[in-house]
Amino acid sequence: MGGNRIYKVGSPYNGEELAELDFEQTADTMYMAHIDHAPGKLVRAGHTDWSFQTVTFGPSIVAPAGCTATATTPNTDSGNSGASYFPQPATYCVTAVNDDTGYESRASSEATVTNDLTLKRNFNTINWTAVAGATRYKVYKADNSQFFGYIGSTDSTTFRDDNIGPALDQAPPQGNNPFAAAGDYPSTVTLFEQRSMWARTSNVPHGVWGSRSGQLENMDRSRPAIASDALSFAIMAGRVNSVNHLVTTTSLLALTSDSVFHIDGDGSGGVLDATSPPATRRQIGRGSSRLPALVVDNVVFYQPSVGQSVRTIGYDFTIDGLKSNDVSIFSPHFFEGMSIVSWCYAQEPRSVIWAARDDGKLLCFTWEQEQNVWGWTLCETDGNVVSVCCISEDGEDRVYLMVDRQVQGVTRRFVERMVSHRWSDVKDCCFLDCAVSGSFDTVQTTFTGLWHLEGRTDVAGLVDGKAITGLTVTNGRLTLPDDFGGGKVASFGIPYEVTVETLPVRISTQDGGSNMGRVQALGEVVVRLSNTRQIKAGINEADLFPLKSRMGEAYGAPDALMNGEYTINMANKARDECVVLIRQTAPLPFTMLAIAQDPEVYG
Repeated sequence: MGGNRIYKVGSPYNGEELAELDFEQTADTMYMAHIDHAPGKLVRAGHTDWSFQTVTFGPSIVAPAGCTATATTPNTDSGNSGASYFPQPATYCVTAVNDDTGYESRASSEATVTNDLTLKRNFNTINWTAVAGATRYKVYKADNSQFFGYIGSTDSTTFRDDNIGPALDQAPPQGNNPFAAAGDYPSTVTLFEQRSMWARTSNVPHGVWGSRSGQLENMDRSRPAIASDALSFAIMAGRVNSVNHLVTTTSLLALTSDSVFHIDGDGSGGVLDATSPPATRRQIGRGSSRLPALVVDNVVFYQPSVGQSVRTIGYDFTIDGLKSNDVSIFSPHFFEGMSIVSWCYAQEPRSVIWAARDDGKLLCFTWEQEQNVWGWTLCETDGNVVSVCCISEDGEDRVYLMVDRQVQGVTRRFVERMVSHRWSDVKDCCFLDCAVSGSFDTVQTTFTGLWHLEGRTDVAGLVDGKAITGLTVTNGRLTLPDDFGGGKVASFGIPYEVTVETLPVRISTQDGGSNMGRVQALGEVVVRLSNTRQIKAGINEADLFPLKSRMGEAYGAPDALMNGEYTINMANKARDECVVLIRQTAPLPFTMLAIAQDPEVYG
């Protein structure tokens, strides 16, 4: 037995709340937003050191303590000049600054002293206690009842004011936490322009809040505001717009329940600035559901709040703005009466979106924007797919699925991972569901550890590159038939079949008409294959013929993989349309690159 163990950590979120949990990750910190919980984060400090924490908004450096101010007044009368001593109150506070992180603390306690600093040799001395981690300190001053303004900085813990005029455009940060109580908890989060952006609370569903620039967990502000301060604004439109998602591309997009809004600092791509309101402009009139959006290259995929479809958001040069397209228009039957509950994008080595529907079926969307190639595929398994996610591992994106399956009449939930797309030998591939794989030093004919397939009589396998079906699992084990032999590398799981059917051919005939509605038949079909074995092809399910693949292989060796162009003769049957159906039922690789048909049109 190996020494691996499952690492567990307690979570503040229950299973019912996970569907509404939004998150955004930076390095080893993942920020989380849920409308019923204070903003949180999952922090990874080591392989076995993970923790859920509540975000405490504020600077990471504490304010100086023990701030005092002392007046030095050697000059209380100017003598013969006629001027008199006219003392005025001055109030001081100090902040600590860490130049390495850019953080500035909140202000210390205030200290007030009375003096006439207009007279020579009079000054005030401000003192405070040193702060750990501070590289320097900023001193602020308020004359009489004015606001605080900046008068200087120092790396020591004392400062002399000899009538320095405060710069009132620079003030100390003031503590601010807009998410302090229930009803004010945000439900969506993203990172944009060095800020954490939060939106949609119960009290302000159309509100958006941004942290200080470069400080993701600091919502402090100054008075008057400076450009890097935290900011907040609301999405204003003719209808109620609950901000369901904030999405970061080249700009910030707010996907609301009614529309999609483009947000930047000035409407022309400017950065967000706390000193001026941002430009929020309605771009698309189709709102978004609560399903998190996917960003693929520079295109945003989202599920509309009304209807069943999948749409994209991307820049369109002809309108010089954002445009939305329906990418489910060619496969509407995959979405009628159903919706997506979970999806993810696997970028490498295939550009594919995997989506779990609410009926447990899995959809696969192929997307190659630069080649204008896209289309949906329905994937069904003996069970219900609950959710999917994608994790980059060893140079490719691996898809993880949570699947509910029946094991001897009891529903079990499995965490399954799609196998790697990259393999050099056919014996190392795996085209099975709920499968396990293993390699052994000696030839094996009996395999154990198959409790998850207990009682099944339809188990399939691939043993040293040879496919076998119809196996039975009893007491967590199976034994290969005597005439099959054994092997050192094996995979066993639930089989599935692959079916590809072309659309009816539509052509113009020599007489200037169309083949639509006319009697026609297929002669030969040419398919271009890559690393493929054991497929059948025909004009329908009743007329499927195997494509011969075995040529000069040694006796007992598996068939060689098929690469190149292969001609298939179709059944000589006339019909009212020409389609080709290709099917594979064996647990083997199948990649079709192209197909060419030669229809014969009559009448």
